[in-house]
Amino acid sequence: MLPSYYEGLPIVLLEALSYGLSCVVSDIPANREVELNNDRFFRVGHVESLSEKIREFVNNPLSDEEKARQIDMIRERYDWEKTAAMTMDVYREVHFGNKATN
Repeated sequence: MLPSYYEGLPIVLLEALSYGLSCVVSDIPANREVELNNDRFFRVGHVESLSEKIREFVNNPLSDEEKARQIDMIRERYDWEKTAAMTMDVYREVHFGNKATN
């Protein structure tokens, strides 16, 4: 459960998803960027909506297949090695201009 009103990149959510955990999150833009199914979101600040989601997913856990898909999505989209390489490319472009070198 991540009931945030404000987030940048929701690291806690990404970590939970990377372990195949069932998550429900507030419908703020940063959480929406993570590409969860729409039924995983609740209206920010709406306690009744959050409690409905908790009851719904406590009684309907993720299947092994859903967990595997979720873990794979996080691994593909938020891989630290890829992120670090992309960041270095930006630094190289800024430093060297358009002549990125390795």
